[in-house]
Amino acid sequence: MKFDALELQLISNIILLIGVFVAIGTIVYNVRIAKRTQTAVFLFESRTDTRYAQSLKVLKKVHSSGKSFRSFVFPPEASPLTEEEIRECSKFQYILNFYERVAVTIQSGIYDEDMIKRTSYSTVIDTWNIAEPLIKALREELKSDNTYQEFEWLAGRWINQPLNAKRSRFIR
Repeated sequence: MKFDALELQLISNIILLIGVFVAIGTIVYNVRIAKRTQTAVFLFESRTDTRYAQSLKVLKKVHSSGKSFRSFVFPPEASPLTEEEIRECSKFQYILNFYERVAVTIQSGIYDEDMIKRTSYSTVIDTWNIAEPLIKALREELKSDNTYQEFEWLAGRWINQPLNAKRSRFIR
């Protein structure tokens, strides 16, 4: 079988095109795997983040005490914040900044949203529900509607698209 120059050029171009598609597919696959790997590293590291755990605990403790989060932002003049309340404010800031960063990295495509959602859905939603009055007070004090707006975006997104319940085949 003999090929002329045009047929050889066509075959060469087809092989080249297949190679380009394979290269694109490989790049897309590697980016997806790198994103998942980066997310897994984040998830494992956040489990050992003692500041995160303490901050979440303090936020929940203050919430369950019935104390208004507004009183941390707008303390009465006759009763300024105590040293302990100032430390609690630092914990609030840490946990809110943590979830703000998580939301930004998800929006930027750095972390895999589905992996984080499956591991942290309840915690994110509960934290948002607890911290929303605090965030509203901070926005009022700072006269800024964009304070913790990315955390709000994440919580709103997950509230509107709840995690699907999976029934375990091991639990009867």
